Amino acid sequence: MTKAALAQTDPDDWTSSSTHEHRSLRILLAEHDHHLRRLIALVLRHDGHFVVEAMDGGKLLDVVASLLIDHRRHYDLIVSEQRLPGIQGLSALSALRTAGDPTPFVLITADPDVQAQATRLGAVVLEQARNVEAIRRAVAR
Repeated sequence: MTKAALAQTDPDDWTSSSTHEHRSLRILLAEHDHHLRRLIALVLRHDGHFVVEAMDGGKLLDVVASLLIDHRRHYDLIVSEQRLPGIQGLSALSALRTAGDPTPFVLITADPDVQAQATRLGAVVLEQARNVEAIRRAVAR
């Protein structure tokens, strides 16, 4: 499905046949593509989550630093693409794990080497951000 087709779907159709029973999560979503980021955030908000959007690696780094230094800004989950402007998603994941931070992480990448590294670091790996149901399943884990 193309981004244009996804953007034109009705939000009421985003509920699949399975029920999305879960607790509300505070999620950081890091995706450089504005339309795709807004679509994913809209779906996650529709599912009852609080979503903070990051369009580049700078914002992702700010969050990672605050998690490691401050511990007051808390996220239940970070969802990030690999190729963000400014930093790669795997680098942010690696920094968190090196510092002993267990924040759940979903990394979106089609690169098999990066997928293997992210899996070793405990991340859930998705091949593409356009699959909204795969993102929902990853968030529900």
